[in-house]
Amino acid sequence: MNAAERNRRRQRIVDLSRVWKAMLVAGGRWQRVTAWLLAAIGLTGRAYRRVFMPDGQLGVSRQHVLADLRDFTFGTRSTFDPDPLVMARREGRRDVWLRLTNFLNLDEAVVQQLMEIDDGI
Repeated sequence: MNAAERNRRRQRIVDLSRVWKAMLVAGGRWQRVTAWLLAAIGLTGRAYRRVFMPDGQLGVSRQHVLADLRDFTFGTRSTFDPDPLVMARREGRRDVWLRLTNFLNLDEAVVQQLMEIDDGI
């Protein structure tokens, strides 16, 4: 199993856990909530892929945008800071990077390539 397949399976497990949590919280309305959540999860992932990978590949411009987001969101760096408020803000930013990589189903090789991009242009 390659890295992209592992990422898809991980995302599927997260999606299913969200559906089950929503069903528990919703009580008797679980059927409507489940249908809505499943539709929203699928549409969101497809929308991210259409924006960043319209032809199935990351273009050079999109790679630079993702590299900038990776740096801004502490995607590959430690978020530790002695000040808990600063660290919380950094963790929030990092959560955005994790969401992007999950929705785009980026495999390890693509993430490594993004890490090597020099944004000095």
